[in-house]
Amino acid sequence: MSARIFTFVALLASVLTFAGTAQAAPAAPAGTVLVLTAQYSEFDGNAFKATVLTCDRGDSHPLRALACATLAATGADLGSMQADGRACTLHHAPVEVSMSGFWRGAPVHQVHTYPNSCVMLAHTGALFDF
Repeated sequence: MSARIFTFVALLASVLTFAGTAQAAPAAPAGTVLVLTAQYSEFDGNAFKATVLTCDRGDSHPLRALACATLAATGADLGSMQADGRACTLHHAPVEVSMSGFWRGAPVHQVHTYPNSCVMLAHTGALFDF
């Protein structure tokens, strides 16, 4: 668990460092740097996952192109992401996801809780599929 926390803190620190750099040099091109996290419930072993999405080659998201397409289609708004129609069970195993950083130069910080991982993936597609 402490390794997960260390990884998350390191990812967050890198985003905040980028934020300070972006503010100091406003002429820099608008970019995307998002820290994505998913905290699963006891049902899923209390797993915690995190990744960085930049929409450029070299980021750590395994489905970068699809995740970026999902964000572009919804304006990076978790609340406007619609379910894809897959059938999910009704078991209660909440998954809390968060997205923090910059989307195309604009600051983003959103947190959303889904009733289970199937519903989360149905709404967010590749974005939190890491």
